[in-house]
Amino acid sequence: MTKAVEQRRPPIWLYGIAVFITQMDGGAISTMLHSISQTYSISSMSASWVAGLYTLGLVIGTPIAANFADLYGTKKVFLAELILWFLGSLLTFVSPNYVFMLLGRLVQALGDGGIIVLSINAILQVAKQNKQGRKVSTIGVISGLSAIFGPIIAGLVLGITKDWRNFYGFMMPLLVILFLLSWRFLDNTTQDRHQKTDFLGIITFTIALSSLMLAITLAQHFNQYLLMIIPLLVVGIICGELFIRTEKKLTAQKMPFLPLHLLKQPAYRLTILLGALGGSLFSLFVYIPTYVHTTFGLPVRLAGMVLVSTGLGSVIGSYLGGLLVDKRGMRVALSVSSTLIGVMSLGIAFTLASLPIFLILSFVLGIGLGGLMSAPLQVIAGRLADPDDRAQAIGGLSTMKKIGITIAPLVFATAMQFSAENGVLGLASYRNMFIVVVLIALGCIWATMKIPFEGRIQDRVY
Repeated sequence: MTKAVEQRRPPIWLYGIAVFITQMDGGAISTMLHSISQTYSISSMSASWVAGLYTLGLVIGTPIAANFADLYGTKKVFLAELILWFLGSLLTFVSPNYVFMLLGRLVQALGDGGIIVLSINAILQVAKQNKQGRKVSTIGVISGLSAIFGPIIAGLVLGITKDWRNFYGFMMPLLVILFLLSWRFLDNTTQDRHQKTDFLGIITFTIALSSLMLAITLAQHFNQYLLMIIPLLVVGIICGELFIRTEKKLTAQKMPFLPLHLLKQPAYRLTILLGALGGSLFSLFVYIPTYVHTTFGLPVRLAGMVLVSTGLGSVIGSYLGGLLVDKRGMRVALSVSSTLIGVMSLGIAFTLASLPIFLILSFVLGIGLGGLMSAPLQVIAGRLADPDDRAQAIGGLSTMKKIGITIAPLVFATAMQFSAENGVLGLASYRNMFIVVVLIALGCIWATMKIPFEGRIQDRVY
């Protein structure tokens, strides 16, 4: 049974504001990265940890936030997330050196991990089944708009103040206002089951996942970091085994850190696989500005503006994906989105020398990405779970998306190096990258066809 202090509908508008504010950082950091590198006089490899460590924090923080929300209540966890985000922003704002700044980024990520998960869970809690797709897609639309406005605001802050730190100074008052609104309008809905936290499960899972993620990240420079990669893999495997054994032996008095019973369902396994495949596609955004810069000679900052086309497409695709879920079903939504991604990527692969064609095709590619990642997968995960572990189910999906984002650069970089000439990437290298995207899209279509869309997924209503 679910109980709350007052039976009020969750303030969806508040969750929307929270998503918009916290997701601006993802787009803004690409604009500020050059200035950050100059401030601390760091190499491009070191600069990659500004985003890489943030992703690691998201992977760790998301399942923890989802677990705590199901155990202690949405309001408490949501407020804790905002406090962490504020502290991370403060540390980044006052950072005297690079290491201190990275610490701030990690704390920020831990605070960001549960925002979208808790927002989607709140929407699924109140939305009618025939409107869940459109309701959930609003989070994708807001997140997409935030990713577009983030670089614009960061650029304005840099242009006016000449200091990237002031972006976080700008964010902190917004977070304070958001915290006060959340304190006032959120109810602490909890599950009446009186279970304790599985701290051993949290510790072993966090160490296992952190070790494996770091090993994957360092594998992009395999020869340089071989002596670190092997121990990290060993630690990750050992802690992963300990985690599984711990979860299997839990008593009824403790709440499992992850809902392992969901992993026994083929539909959920295929859904999180789709999450990982879809998440990997977002790594394209790392390479597109470089492709435009080297191929067409545009300045790096101007080259990054081509992502606006893909971003706008993803915003439109987010809404259309939700509409398809409600009108035609989840299989159609996933199949259409994956097909768009595959066909557009194939078209880009063979027209790389034309910037106008790339802008058009990348816009449609964005529609496919938005449709795939905004609503269908979240709705499936939410319907498969019971009300008391729905946040965990959505959190598991979100975690797999981040894992896909982490693994993809290694795959894309390897594919591009096959056609590099004397270490220099040319059109053939970028063609390989988009061919890999086509293969990922085919994998998404295959997984979609295998999901058993019946019973619990199609008919379950809370």
